[in-house]
Formats: sequence, C-alpha cells, structure tokens
Amino acid sequence: MHLQAVDYIGFAASALVFFTFYMRTLLSLRLVAIISNIFFIAYGFAAGLVPILILHILLLPMNTWRAVQQLQTRKRMRAMLEDAPGTNVLMPFMTTGDYPEGEVIFRQGDPADRLYVLLTGEVLVEEFDKTIQKGAIFGEIALFSLDAKRTATVRSTSPVSLAWVDRETILRIYRDHPDFALALTKLIASRLTENQNDLRNRLRD
Repeated sequence: MHLQAVDYIGFAASALVFFTFYMRTLLSLRLVAIISNIFFIAYGFAAGLVPILILHILLLPMNTWRAVQQLQTRKRMRAMLEDAPGTNVLMPFMTTGDYPEGEVIFRQGDPADRLYVLLTGEVLVEEFDKTIQKGAIFGEIALFSLDAKRTATVRSTSPVSLAWVDRETILRIYRDHPDFALALTKLIASRLTENQNDLRNRLRD
C-alpha cells in the first residue's frame, strides 16, 4: 500500500485523538484536542472529506474557548490562593447588625451557626489575644469542624458593625463558587496554623 502525505496527516490527527485519553488535566486535553482539530482540518481539506472538515472546523473554536476558560480558571485560582476570600459573593445573602463595645459576639463552645464579616470597628479573639480589624472574615473555622462548636470567644473592643450569613448558606456558596471555596479553605488553614503557633508560643512562655 502506497501512503501519501495526506495519509500521514490523517494518522497524526488520529494519534493525537488517542493521546487525549492519556491527558491528566482538562487544559492539556484541550490543547491536544486543538492540535488534533488542526490536523483533521488539514486532512479533511486535502483528502476532500467534507464531513470531517466541517466537524473539526466546528470543534476547533469550541476547544479553543474551553482552553481559554481553563487558563482563566487557573489564573483565578492562583489569585485566590494569594488573596483573602472576597466578600462580594457573600453580601447578597448576609444580614447586618451593630454591637456596642464589650459585647460578646460568640463564646467558646457555642454552636457555630454563622460566618461573620467585620464591617467597622475591631473585635478580639480572647483565647488567642488576637485583634480582628475591619473587612476581615471570622468565625469560619468552627463551621467546618466535626462538632460545629466555637473554638474561641470573640468580643467587640469598640462599637462594631457586622454582617453574617448562616452555615447552610455558606455550605451552598462553598459548593457553587469554587473560587470562594478555595480562598476560604486557604484562610481556614492559615488561621489554624496561626492559632497553633500562638498556642506553642504560650506554652513556651
């Protein structure tokens, strides 16, 4: 059998489709699929195979768009790993309220039924002697603990305005917004590390 150049293009395109089954990430799969589309377009045009030509002309922009989405998602995820979770996702679901100076927001051992955002003022995490300032999220760790109990007491050290959202809504947002979920997971891990270091330092002293 005498093979022509167009046949080699067809074999290469088919091999690329085969390689897509070995890709471990969606982005690499899309990139190989794009190259495969280009080869199949060349093959369909050279061999006069109109159905193959049309199919891959249609698939090429689709795979390209999906690859762009994957790149954007990666970029967004990297940003979320570097930044604190944005509260813009939460605000439509939140209730707000004001507390005077010295008010206990929640006590150690209380049920963890809310996540808070500090809108104005400052609050103190008493067990760790840590001040939380305007714009910060707090009360997030206990929401995901096994017993769902508060691990510390938080008290206002000035008049404060708070926004809060219930645990069930947070779990729904966590599921539906992967960017927020990743950033919140990073925040929880960071807080646990800080608390562990604080406790270690206290034991040394």
